[in-house]
Amino acid sequence: MNIIYGHGSGSRNLVDTAVRAGARGIVIAGMGNGGIFPSEKEALIEGARKGIVVVRASRTGSGIVTHSEEYDGYGFVASGDLNPQKARILPLLALTRTSNPAEVQRIFDEY
Repeated sequence: MNIIYGHGSGSRNLVDTAVRAGARGIVIAGMGNGGIFPSEKEALIEGARKGIVVVRASRTGSGIVTHSEEYDGYGFVASGDLNPQKARILPLLALTRTSNPAEVQRIFDEY
Protein backbone atom coordinates (compact mmCIF):
# COMPACT_ATOMS: atom_id res chain seq x y z
CA MET A 1 0.00 0.00 0.00
CA ASN A 2 1.59 3.24 -1.18
CA ILE A 3 0.89 6.81 -0.05
CA ILE A 4 1.29 9.36 -2.81
CA TYR A 5 1.17 13.03 -1.87
CA GLY A 6 -0.60 15.18 -4.43
CA HIS A 7 0.70 18.64 -5.28
CA GLY A 8 0.14 21.42 -7.78
CA SER A 9 2.73 20.31 -10.29
CA GLY A 10 2.04 16.62 -9.73
CA SER A 11 2.23 14.25 -12.64
CA ARG A 12 1.06 10.71 -13.12
CA ASN A 13 4.61 9.33 -12.81
CA LEU A 14 4.41 8.23 -9.17
CA VAL A 15 1.03 6.55 -9.68
CA ASP A 16 2.20 4.79 -12.84
CA THR A 17 5.34 3.60 -11.04
CA ALA A 18 3.30 2.20 -8.13
CA VAL A 19 0.99 0.39 -10.57
CA ARG A 20 3.93 -1.09 -12.50
CA ALA A 21 5.53 -2.18 -9.23
CA GLY A 22 2.43 -4.23 -8.41
CA ALA A 23 0.70 -2.04 -5.81
CA ARG A 24 -2.60 -3.52 -4.67
CA GLY A 25 -3.66 -0.21 -3.18
CA ILE A 26 -2.80 3.48 -3.27
CA VAL A 27 -3.66 6.18 -0.75
CA ILE A 28 -3.69 9.54 -2.49
CA ALA A 29 -3.04 12.36 -0.02
CA GLY A 30 -4.94 15.14 -1.72
CA MET A 31 -6.09 18.62 -0.89
CA GLY A 32 -9.08 19.58 1.26
CA ASN A 33 -11.76 16.95 0.74
CA GLY A 34 -9.27 14.55 -0.83
CA GLY A 35 -9.11 16.52 -4.07
CA ILE A 36 -6.83 15.07 -6.74
CA PHE A 37 -4.98 16.93 -9.48
CA PRO A 38 -6.09 16.01 -13.03
CA SER A 39 -2.98 14.14 -14.19
CA GLU A 40 -2.85 12.08 -11.02
CA LYS A 41 -6.60 11.47 -11.18
CA GLU A 42 -6.30 10.08 -14.71
CA ALA A 43 -3.60 7.63 -13.63
CA LEU A 44 -5.57 6.61 -10.52
CA ILE A 45 -8.67 5.93 -12.62
CA GLU A 46 -6.60 3.65 -14.84
CA GLY A 47 -5.20 1.92 -11.76
CA ALA A 48 -8.68 1.43 -10.29
CA ARG A 49 -9.80 -0.15 -13.56
CA LYS A 50 -6.95 -2.64 -13.13
CA GLY A 51 -8.24 -3.60 -9.68
CA ILE A 52 -6.10 -1.35 -7.49
CA VAL A 53 -7.92 0.01 -4.44
CA VAL A 54 -7.62 3.81 -4.45
CA VAL A 55 -8.22 5.60 -1.15
CA ARG A 56 -8.70 9.38 -1.08
CA ALA A 57 -7.29 11.06 2.01
CA SER A 58 -6.51 14.65 2.90
CA ARG A 59 -3.07 16.02 3.67
CA THR A 60 -4.54 19.09 5.35
CA GLY A 61 -4.42 19.48 9.12
CA SER A 62 -8.10 18.77 9.78
CA GLY A 63 -11.43 17.88 8.23
CA ILE A 64 -12.87 14.76 6.65
CA VAL A 65 -12.94 13.22 3.20
CA THR A 66 -16.54 12.63 2.21
CA HIS A 67 -18.18 10.59 -0.51
CA SER A 68 -18.17 12.56 -3.75
CA GLU A 69 -19.93 12.03 -7.06
CA GLU A 70 -16.73 13.22 -8.74
CA TYR A 71 -14.76 10.25 -7.37
CA ASP A 72 -17.22 7.58 -6.19
CA GLY A 73 -18.09 6.66 -9.78
CA TYR A 74 -14.52 5.44 -10.27
CA GLY A 75 -14.68 3.25 -7.17
CA PHE A 76 -12.40 5.48 -5.12
CA VAL A 77 -12.71 5.00 -1.36
CA ALA A 78 -13.26 8.02 0.91
CA SER A 79 -11.07 7.90 4.04
CA GLY A 80 -13.45 9.81 6.29
CA ASP A 81 -11.56 11.36 9.21
CA LEU A 82 -8.38 9.30 8.80
CA ASN A 83 -5.23 11.09 7.69
CA PRO A 84 -3.16 9.39 4.94
CA GLN A 85 -0.93 7.52 7.38
CA LYS A 86 -3.87 6.06 9.29
CA ALA A 87 -5.89 5.52 6.10
CA ARG A 88 -3.11 3.26 4.86
CA ILE A 89 -3.70 0.69 7.61
CA LEU A 90 -7.37 -0.16 6.97
CA PRO A 91 -6.95 -1.17 3.30
CA LEU A 92 -3.87 -3.19 4.22
CA LEU A 93 -6.12 -5.24 6.48
CA ALA A 94 -9.09 -5.17 4.09
CA LEU A 95 -7.00 -6.44 1.19
CA THR A 96 -6.39 -9.66 3.11
CA ARG A 97 -10.11 -10.38 2.57
CA THR A 98 -11.29 -8.41 -0.47
CA SER A 99 -10.21 -6.06 -3.24
CA ASN A 100 -13.76 -4.91 -3.95
CA PRO A 101 -13.77 -1.10 -3.54
CA ALA A 102 -17.38 -1.09 -2.31
CA GLU A 103 -16.51 -3.55 0.46
CA VAL A 104 -13.37 -1.58 1.36
CA GLN A 105 -15.54 1.57 1.53
CA ARG A 106 -17.98 -0.26 3.82
CA ILE A 107 -15.06 -1.10 6.11
CA PHE A 108 -13.96 2.55 6.17
CA ASP A 109 -17.52 3.66 6.90
CA GLU A 110 -17.84 1.16 9.75
CA TYR A 111 -14.46 1.59 11.42
